[in-house]
Amino acid sequence: MGLRVLVVDDDPDALELFAAALTTCGADVTTSDNARDAVALATRMQPHAIVSDIAMTGEDGYWLVRELKRLPAEVVADIPVIAATAYGYEHPRARVLAAGFAEHLQKPIDPDALCRLVASVVRR
Repeated sequence: MGLRVLVVDDDPDALELFAAALTTCGADVTTSDNARDAVALATRMQPHAIVSDIAMTGEDGYWLVRELKRLPAEVVADIPVIAATAYGYEHPRARVLAAGFAEHLQKPIDPDALCRLVASVVRR
């Protein structure tokens, strides 16, 4: 895959699962357990894609997308962010996409589907 992917989730088990799945696919994975640190990481590492939980303690995934979109395009504003949620009924696909996410992923994840989705949002 050869992509830099930032994974953001406040659940350590989910963070580990997403990172393992993407690493197996050949991605270079960086993780963050909160949205605020993820913004700083994204500006430094320039990931090809971000996979973020929506419902996190503190700032949530919606906050993360809004903050990224506020930054200049040459910094990080055009990085596709994939929403991951265990609460599909609270965060339906249409709402998630309207908020600025590139895609919507329902937990629990299928590792192969995750890899394909990340590759598709960066068009590789």
